[in-house]
Amino acid sequence: MQVDKPTEQDELAHLAASVGDGRLVKMDVDYEKQVDAALPKASAIARSGDVAGAIESLAGLEKSSRLGSDMKSNSRLVRHMVKLAFDGKKYDLLNETIQNLSKKRSIIKFAIRNMIRDACEFVDQLPTEAEKNKLIETLRTTTAGKIYVEVERARLTKRLVEKTEKEGKIEEAWTLLMELQVETYGSMEMLEKVTFLLHQMKLSLLRQDYVRASIISRKISIKFFDNKSEQIQNMKIEYYKYMVEIGLQEKNYLDVCRHYRALFDTPKVAADVEMVKEVLKCVVLFIVLTPHGNEQHDLLHRIHAIRQIELIPDYNGLLELFINQEVIPWKEVILAKYQTLLRTGVAGIPPTHVFSNNTEGELRWKAFHERVGEHNIRMVSKYYTQISFDRMAEILEYPVDEMESFVCNLIVTGIIPDAKIHRPSRIINLRARRADVETLDQWGSNVKKLTDILNKVSHLILKEEMVHRHLGEQRKLKPRKERVNPMELLPLF
Repeated sequence: MQVDKPTEQDELAHLAASVGDGRLVKMDVDYEKQVDAALPKASAIARSGDVAGAIESLAGLEKSSRLGSDMKSNSRLVRHMVKLAFDGKKYDLLNETIQNLSKKRSIIKFAIRNMIRDACEFVDQLPTEAEKNKLIETLRTTTAGKIYVEVERARLTKRLVEKTEKEGKIEEAWTLLMELQVETYGSMEMLEKVTFLLHQMKLSLLRQDYVRASIISRKISIKFFDNKSEQIQNMKIEYYKYMVEIGLQEKNYLDVCRHYRALFDTPKVAADVEMVKEVLKCVVLFIVLTPHGNEQHDLLHRIHAIRQIELIPDYNGLLELFINQEVIPWKEVILAKYQTLLRTGVAGIPPTHVFSNNTEGELRWKAFHERVGEHNIRMVSKYYTQISFDRMAEILEYPVDEMESFVCNLIVTGIIPDAKIHRPSRIINLRARRADVETLDQWGSNVKKLTDILNKVSHLILKEEMVHRHLGEQRKLKPRKERVNPMELLPLF
């Protein structure tokens, strides 16, 4: 279906509704004929070399149209005035004209907005970088505080930020870009808003301001990334790349795992087998790095059910170790089979960045060792109520002192909240001692069951006595030969 292009009157109404009080000022005088005659004369004067004179010749008519509220005529005049300065290559005069026109009394917003838009197009056509920067600064100064040209100001600022960023001035670029609250711009398209917000996240991460980057990320709705177009998919990949960096800094491995799963669900990633393998490796490693909990347990099984997990059988085997209800030997299994695979890679299977040979990689490897120990303690608690220090240290493959500190930390953090350590006897109680109320409740329940059984047995005994009493009375009343078989009198059950 073909949609009609909005008319100039529609644009005026939209401008009045979005940046004013909704009213359109009534035109007092129509200056269209005077403007039609004045513009060719001004162009002729400019061609003769007197650009300033040409602009000055239009100043009086511009004032009359402005005070007379003739928006169309005033817009044509101010746009022609800046075009004359640009075509005449009088760039200083161009900057001066823009500033003067934007400071006039009773300016018409519609005309100024059109003039600013034209000037923004002139930026790319200027010959030198210095002239471009000067015009950008002039336009940014002119548009400061004016809502009706906020989008143009944002785009100019982004150009300046990109230039400053290339020069290595990250702090200055970040300060310029953070001045723009693009999420509040009603006239800016959502695609452009997200582009600005992603750039803000990028600069915040470059200056290691992870808190600010996290705040900015909440301004982007992830529903925006449901669109399957390639441009939005690239933006989605960039967004989750930044989110992974934020999650790693906060050591929130569960969120990092979720971010990689979101990348896995991106069509562009799903189309590349090697990228799928890399993402799934990170998904597996970060879910096993996550401390045990309900969400972690649920996500662990969901990941194992992914069909593409078969593309990385070695990592799938690691995942199954944490799913199976068995102790994981650290030296015999993890160090012997998986250390080389996870840290340096093997033939045909490159490593990930998770356990790289740097400080962060070492910290994650230590956290991985703790997750294995945590899993083993949970398995031990299923079969032991009490266990000695030496035996626990043997199972966990820790020195006794380190084992004690490790178990204490798990008790404090709530991983095994019911466990208690009795240091004098060097015993770990893995089952919680029940409270007196719980013991009393269980005893009361057992007594009730016992009384129910006794009542049932008493009822059956009484029933049997009544049957035999009835049979005795029947024998006395009937002759011997006519006595019936007692079994015939028994009720059928």
